[in-house]
Amino acid sequence: MSRYELIVSLACLVVGYLAVSWLLNRSLPPGDAGPAAGRPGGAGAAPGAAPGAAPRAAPGAMPWYVVLDVDRSASRAAITAAYRARISQYHPDKVARMGPEIRALAEQKSTEINAAYEAALRNPA
Repeated sequence: MSRYELIVSLACLVVGYLAVSWLLNRSLPPGDAGPAAGRPGGAGAAPGAAPGAAPRAAPGAMPWYVVLDVDRSASRAAITAAYRARISQYHPDKVARMGPEIRALAEQKSTEINAAYEAALRNPA
């Protein structure tokens, strides 16, 4: 590998790292403390929440049909298909070898998608 290729590779690594860091920080709600937030016992847990309890939805959380990217009056089959497509992107096996930030983001997104799916099934159109 020539010196030029090495410099270009390192520059790409730095730019990629900065881009991913920016995207991860951008996706966190204001006042969020990072990857531990939103987990039971983490910075986003409700005071007095029991260990293992699901975190409460944020007041400004997106509606289920926005999270699942379906129409509000979508059929149960369409909701299930959208759920499976969205959750497959954040499956633990797909992000197992990635960095801790990516795994934390995938965990946060999968929790959000699961909550949206449950809300969709509870409140059919």
